[in-house]
Amino acid sequence: MSIHTRNYFACVEHNACGIDIRFAWVYKQSVPPDPIYKHIGAQIRAKRKKLGLKQEALASELRISRGSLANIEIGRQSVLVHQLYKFATALHLKPFDLMPPPPIDHSEAEHTNLPIPSDLKAQQKKQIANLFLQVDTNQKPEKEGSHAKTTKR
Repeated sequence: MSIHTRNYFACVEHNACGIDIRFAWVYKQSVPPDPIYKHIGAQIRAKRKKLGLKQEALASELRISRGSLANIEIGRQSVLVHQLYKFATALHLKPFDLMPPPPIDHSEAEHTNLPIPSDLKAQQKKQIANLFLQVDTNQKPEKEGSHAKTTKR
């Protein structure tokens, strides 16, 4: 193989690697971390500080690097399920304590904030919201016993 051929392959190989690395860098930079990991990281950091632990000590106990722990605490690095259990054990918590609260169902909250007349009673407002919920989700309205009757003004 001539020196020109070797240089050509070295150049092609270098460029191919450079292109792949650049594309990977762009992809990595364009994907924002999921908010759940920011929440988990904030919980870990708060509890670690409350216990007076340094990052090095907690990382050593968990057998991860201090840099990984720092990335987890700011939400840049995701936490696997088995790691979540290890964090909870090390911080004297339950794994659920590190998780954010489940998302609320916005449908009911949105319907209770409808622009309806302010002179209605709370029961009447709830009935109207229930009607909108039924139309939106194609469900039957809630039965409230005696509350299901409409009241006359």
